[in-house]
Amino acid sequence: MTNEKINSFSYSTLIVSLCCATFYGIFSSYIVNKANNSSLISIFIGYIISLIFAKVILMFFNKKEEMNHTQKIKYLFPKISIVINIISILCTMFGYTLITYRLTTFLSNQYLISTPQYIISLLIILLTYYTASKGIETIFRVSVVTFFISAFIFFFDLFSLLPQINFQNYFPIIDANYKDIIISSIIFSFYFIMPIAYLNVVPLDKIKDKNKLNKYYYLMITFSFLIIFLSIFTCIGVNGINVTKIFDYPVYSTLKRIKLFSALDSLENISYTAWFLFTINLSNLMLIYIFTACKESFNLNKKKSNIINLIIIITLFSIPNFIFSNNNFIESFSYIYIPMIFLGITLFIIIISLIKYKFIQKKRTISSS
Repeated sequence: MTNEKINSFSYSTLIVSLCCATFYGIFSSYIVNKANNSSLISIFIGYIISLIFAKVILMFFNKKEEMNHTQKIKYLFPKISIVINIISILCTMFGYTLITYRLTTFLSNQYLISTPQYIISLLIILLTYYTASKGIETIFRVSVVTFFISAFIFFFDLFSLLPQINFQNYFPIIDANYKDIIISSIIFSFYFIMPIAYLNVVPLDKIKDKNKLNKYYYLMITFSFLIIFLSIFTCIGVNGINVTKIFDYPVYSTLKRIKLFSALDSLENISYTAWFLFTINLSNLMLIYIFTACKESFNLNKKKSNIINLIIIITLFSIPNFIFSNNNFIESFSYIYIPMIFLGITLFIIIISLIKYKFIQKKRTISSS
């Protein structure tokens, strides 16, 4: 990482990608099948829960601002930091393979039908590896461009589809049991907010206007929520819940209803570039985290670090192409619950770190008095 300073707006634009990346290809189909019309209620409740998690994550960011996530773990838990960081690396590697695999299968099924999936997967991995190797500042610059492109696409799609909404499709508003609503809300909150934890690969003292960070932080989280909420709102309003539940990619299928002046078809292909960019941005940041955590956890020099990074890339390519591709489980809704374990571990590490910080501060206060 260079010494170049990052402004809080650039830093926070990446939040939109992190919050939305898992929605289009992973979570959207699950939530409409789990909660039906009550999906809108689940998403709103999940957003409220996610604000609590977001506060916890921000508190962790604000501790030892000169350190990144890996350095904080080494500082707080010197005897077991390697174990904790290895667990975090493995969780991140699993998350990376999951989201890139879902993007690969989408591109394979919708666009590149005759192209072997492993070729598509290899291209995605090489793209993210190349971008990650350019450094975190490059990722933030790409994120700013992504933010404005995705915002334009979102509002264009929304206003194009509004005339096709049938408000009768939203009734009954509550058509799922409370257990399904609560479960989908909790799962939404984890998928929605926990990827933000990877932003701590950048120490907060790298941000030149930290006084504005809190405002942008919550503003981008709220904007991300609106993208997801209004996307599901539009899908149900245009198609009805029974049709929406049929689609593997509800938002993509709904976007096919857009026609510009009855002349241009297939605008959904342009609109869905937003999800592609979101996924690539999250994947880039995950790779940066994995590479940084490996280097700092084991105190690797540049040569050894490059060798380890190459081994990681080969592993990330092998897992989805030789395990997921032969396992129908990943194509079912059951797999949704597995990443919850890893997301829960990430949250647990953050919480115990905050507790340890408080313990250290209390101990220092007692010693000084």
